[in-house]
Amino acid sequence: MDLLEAIRSYRPCRAFASRPIPPEKLKTVLGAARLTPSQNNLQPWRFVVVQDDEVKRKLAQGCLRGRLVGEAPIVVVAFSVEEDLPVTVGGYISAYPLDVAVAISHLQLAATAEGLASIWMVDFHEDKVRAVLGVPDGIHPLGVIPIGFAAEANGDARSGSNEGRKSPDEIISYNSYAW
Repeated sequence: MDLLEAIRSYRPCRAFASRPIPPEKLKTVLGAARLTPSQNNLQPWRFVVVQDDEVKRKLAQGCLRGRLVGEAPIVVVAFSVEEDLPVTVGGYISAYPLDVAVAISHLQLAATAEGLASIWMVDFHEDKVRAVLGVPDGIHPLGVIPIGFAAEANGDARSGSNEGRKSPDEIISYNSYAW
C-alpha cells in the first residue's frame, strides 16, 4: 500500500483480533518510527514494545480504554525525552511533544500499510504507565498505541471513508489566515 492509500484508509481500531503480528511487520512498523525526522535530528523519543500479557494487563489498568490494551497483541508506548530537545516552537512551547507525535503518526501509517490496525490513546494516567514500565524522571509517555489485526466487528477502523472530514476550504488558506 502506498503512503496516500495508508493515509486515506487509516481509522482508529476499536477491536483487535487475537492473531499475532509477524515479526517482520513489527520490525517495519518500528523502523518507520525510528526514521522519523526531528528537530536538529535529536530524535527525542523512546518506544517500549509491550508483548507480555501480564505487563499489558497492568498497563491496561492505567488507561481509560484498557480493554484495547489488553486485547491487542502488541502495545507500543511512545515516550518523549525532555533533555534530548531544548528547541522551542515559536519561542513558547517545547518541540519534543511535536516530534514524538510525528513519530507516532509514522508508526501508525506504517502499521496501516502493513495491513495492521492501531489506535493512538492519550487517555491514560501518566503515573500508572510510568510505574508499570519503570520510567525514570524527565521521560513522559505521550501515547499508548495498541497494534494488531482488526477484528471483524471493528466497525470504522478500515473503512477508508472521508465522511465527517472538513472540506479543503475549511482548513486551507493561501498567503494569509483568511477564514
